[in-house]
Amino acid sequence: MEDDAVRASIDSFASVIGALRRIKRAQAKLTEERKDNEALIKAALVARGASVGTVGGVPVVSFASSTRIALDQGQLKERRPDLFEEFSDISEVWTFRLLNP
Repeated sequence: MEDDAVRASIDSFASVIGALRRIKRAQAKLTEERKDNEALIKAALVARGASVGTVGGVPVVSFASSTRIALDQGQLKERRPDLFEEFSDISEVWTFRLLNP
């Protein structure tokens, strides 16, 4: 936490903070479960040499590769700092975090 942060009491929202903590834990657990289940299905499709999986003959999942082009900002900044600066878009971003009690 920032040392110069302005603090305000939100005691009346303690139950909401508690709910957010429970939701966050549940989301983490569900995310892990989703990733595990997806890995099983992906492995099954790869083992069968397929990109579409069916249940009862109906397509229900797909797993296909595609090409993505991404700009390597680190390399651009290092090699062409002038272009990096010219095309940089600087904006203010607000970040909400649940802090450990």
